[in-house]
Amino acid sequence: MAAIHRNFLNVVSKGRNIVYPRSMNRCRTADQALLVATENNSVSSRFDQVRYASLKAVRSRMRSVASISKITKAMKMVAAAKLRGVQARQESSKPFTAGLKSFLQSTFHEMEGKDTSGNNLIVAVTSDRGLCGGVNSNVVREIRKVLHEDKNNQYAIVLCGDKGRDGLQRLYRNLFVVTIKDVFRAPVNFAQTCVIAEEIFKQKFDSVTIFYNHFKNAISQIVTRKVIPGLDIVLKHAETFDTYEFESDMDSAQTLTDLYEFQFAVQLFDALLENATSEQAARMSAMDNATRNASEMYQKLTLTYNRQRQSVITGELIEIISGAEAL
Repeated sequence: MAAIHRNFLNVVSKGRNIVYPRSMNRCRTADQALLVATENNSVSSRFDQVRYASLKAVRSRMRSVASISKITKAMKMVAAAKLRGVQARQESSKPFTAGLKSFLQSTFHEMEGKDTSGNNLIVAVTSDRGLCGGVNSNVVREIRKVLHEDKNNQYAIVLCGDKGRDGLQRLYRNLFVVTIKDVFRAPVNFAQTCVIAEEIFKQKFDSVTIFYNHFKNAISQIVTRKVIPGLDIVLKHAETFDTYEFESDMDSAQTLTDLYEFQFAVQLFDALLENATSEQAARMSAMDNATRNASEMYQKLTLTYNRQRQSVITGELIEIISGAEAL
C-alpha cells in the first residue's frame, strides 16, 4: 500500500506542486483529446451545415435563374412573331396614310403651329403592358417636360394605354379627361381608331398634340410629337381650301369638318400603329437582353456552386485523412 501511495502522490516541498504519475497523466491526456475531438466534431458539423446550406441556396438560385431565362426566351419569341404582324399592317397602311398626307400637305400642314395657344389637348399613346424597355417612360418624360416648361396654356390629357396613366397620375391626375384601356390588346384597326377619335372630339381644344414612339428599327424608337390644330382654327383658315372644288350637297363648312375629322383619325391611326410596332420591337430587344443576362448569371452561379462543392469535398477528405492519421 505504501508503494502505491508513493506512486500516486509525490509531493515536492519547494514548489508545493502536485505531480501525478504517468498513468494518471496518460488518462488525463486521453480525456482532453476526447473532449477536443468532440468540440472539433461539433464545430466541423456546424461548418458542414453552413456549407450544405450555402450549396442549397446556390442550387435554388440556379433553378430560379434557369426558369426566368426560359420565360424571357419565350416572351422574346412571342414579341418577334407579333412584331412581324404589326409591321405587315403598318406597311399595308402606309399608302393610305401617305396619300392623305400628300393631299393635305398644303392645307393642314401650313396651319400647324398657328394660334395653338389656349386649351391644348395632349394624347399620350403608351402600351398597356410593361417589359418593353423605355418606350413608355420616354413618352411620359416628354409629356412631363412640356407640362413643366409651359405654364401659360391650359392642358388636358387623353390617355391611350395604362402605362401612361401610371407614369402621370402622381403629378397630373387632375388633368386627365379620358382614359382608354386595352388599346393594343387586339390588333389596331381603323374602326377602333375612329371610336377613340370620337371620344377625343367630345373635348374642347384649340390644338391636339399626339405623343407616341416612331418605329425606326428593331433597336431604335424615337419619341415623336405631332401637333394638329383644332377645328375652330381650321375653319378660321378656310381660305386655304379655295384652290379645291368640292362636289357635295353639304356646305363647305360641313365638308371641311368631315375632312378634318377624317384627317385626324388617319393621323391617330398612324400614331397607334407606330407605337404598337415600337412596343413589340422594344419588348423583343428587352427580353433578348434579359435572356442573355440570365445566361451569364447562370454560368457564374454554376462556377460558384462547383467551387463550393469542391471545397466541401476537399474538407471532408482532409477530415478523413486526419482521422486516419490520428488512429
